[in-house]
Parts: sequence; structure tokens; C-alpha cells
Amino acid sequence: MTALQRSGPAAWRQALSGFFSGFAVSLSLFSLSLLSLSLVSLSASADTVHLKNGDKISGDILALDASSLRIKPGYTSAITIERSAIQSFETTEKRQWSINRSVQEVTIEASTDIGMVLVDNEPVPLHELLFPVADDSEPWRYSGSIEAALDGTHNSRDTQKLRAKTDLTAETLNWRHNLKTEVHYELEDDVTKRNTLQGQYSLDYLVNDYWFVRQEDFYQQDHLGINTRSYYFALGPGYRLWGVDRDKLDLVLTYNRFWLDNDFFSYQLNAWAATLNYKQYWFDGVLETFADYQVAFIDVPTIDYLSDATFGLKYLLTQHIYLSFKYDINESKSSVSHNRDISYGLGLGVNF
Repeated sequence: MTALQRSGPAAWRQALSGFFSGFAVSLSLFSLSLLSLSLVSLSASADTVHLKNGDKISGDILALDASSLRIKPGYTSAITIERSAIQSFETTEKRQWSINRSVQEVTIEASTDIGMVLVDNEPVPLHELLFPVADDSEPWRYSGSIEAALDGTHNSRDTQKLRAKTDLTAETLNWRHNLKTEVHYELEDDVTKRNTLQGQYSLDYLVNDYWFVRQEDFYQQDHLGINTRSYYFALGPGYRLWGVDRDKLDLVLTYNRFWLDNDFFSYQLNAWAATLNYKQYWFDGVLETFADYQVAFIDVPTIDYLSDATFGLKYLLTQHIYLSFKYDINESKSSVSHNRDISYGLGLGVNF
């Protein structure tokens, strides 16, 4: 007989108790190890947003648009973070991102530079990224502004120009509508020189992230002396040279048909035109720079070209109210003359 058999039931009970106690301790340690591994795994698989104040938020990034990022941490409901508060972020799984209007399936690494991320070890500005990639079910997005301005003219005469304008945009995945209206009132040496109403509507069909087709209509009516009306219709391709969402540099080439008439005559002509539209936001959207340039080559032998250039900036005073400064150059060149009209203006507007 063994010593354990000779010792009787009490010894058996003590031996079994020691065995099960040791097994329970081993099981507890194993469970803790599994829990630790699970927590490490969850932490390792989470996306991380690095904020400018030094904080980090980990979770699943749900969306990134022009104004904010949404992330779902494991310990609370989804959080919305303004773009202006983000230094960088990183992801752990490959997903489809819109990067500078190009759809790419990538993982993103954090950058030490403010407002940048790394894609394939290449720095990319945050403002060029969107997530998720838009689909056919994307709702319409609306934006616009209303502005009043006082313009001046660079000449020897005492000239004041009052201007009021509206700018409305509605867009979805494949379509972008834009409607602009302007009222101009010009006073020169206390004599009314201009009282004009303008309206411009453009429709862009977005073929892909770069190419689009633009159809544009423009109408102007002068309410001073002889009522004069002018209208043009334009159609042609456009290409986004740079930018995404609010930031952009677009080139558009169009064929234009002009109509001009008043109480005494009516005239029609054709032209080819090239247009550049530029817009960019700085300092987390506080400052906006913009420029529009158009040059038209008319099928009139005596006229070389007509051009219209606008350069300016907007500064946000609050989230919706802004100050604007605009510099305009209108130029025409013919076989007999070369005219240039320069004006500038300071305005106050509201974004919505």
C-alpha cells in the first residue's frame, strides 16, 4: 500500500483540495492572461486621433468630412471632433478613402506635422481626405453666402460702387448647381453711372473625381438710360487640377454664344473661353483666398480678347460672419485700343 492509501480518507480529501486549489489559481491566471491579450488586441486594432492639445482618442473612425471627424471609442458613444482641433490620426485597417479626389484603399499613419498624415510614407494634408467615399445615396449638400460691399475704382474720378451679391451651391455625388446674383450701383462725381442686375447659373456634371462638364448661363440688365440686356450660354469640359471639397483649382474650357440687345439693335456673336476658379482655406478655415479668371476670344476680327480677373480673401469674424477684400481687373484689347479697368472693394458677408 502506498503512504496515501495508508493515511485514510482525510489525506485523500486534503490532496484533492490542494489539487483543485492549484487548478483554480492556474485557471484564474490563464483567464487574466486572455483578458490582457484581448485588451492589448483591442487597443492595437483601434484608430487613434492625435489632438493639438496633446490628447489622444482611440476607437473606430466613422466619418471625416470638410468640418469634422467622428470616432467611436470603445467606452462611450461616438464623438465629433472639429478638424481645427486635429493634429493627425492613424488607422490600422485598410479602407477606401477619398484622397485629393482619388479613391484609394490604404491605411493611414500619423504625422508629427500639424494638419498632415502619412499615406505610403508620403505626407498628405488633412483637408485632402474624406471618409467614407460618397455613394449614390449621399444627400444633397447646401452652402452659400450673402454679402454687401463698397467698391472703389483706381482712376482720377471720385467713384463709389455699391455691390450686393448672393452665392448659393447645392451638390451631390454627380451634380453641382451654383447660382450667383449681383446688384451693382455706381456713382461717379455725384452722377449715377451704373445700375445693373446680374444673374449667373452653372450646372456641373461630375464625371469622376477630376473631370466634369459645365453648362453656364449668364444674364445682365442695365437700368440706366437705354435699357440694355446681355446674355450668354456656355458649354464645355472642366478639370480639377488640384484640391478636394472646399479647396480647389478648376480649369474650364467652353464654347460661348452671346446675345446683346437694347431698344435700338440686337447683336449675336460666338467666343471660346478659358476659366480658372481657385479657392483655398488657411488657418483651420479662418482665412479663405480665392481667384477667378476668364479670358474670351471672340470671333470678331478687330477684337483680340476680353478678360475678367478677380482676386480676394475672406476673414471669418465669427463662425458665419466674414470680412472680404476683392480686387478686380477688367481688360479688353482690340486693334485700335487696349482698355483696363481696376477696382477694389471691402465687404461684409454671412456664410450659411
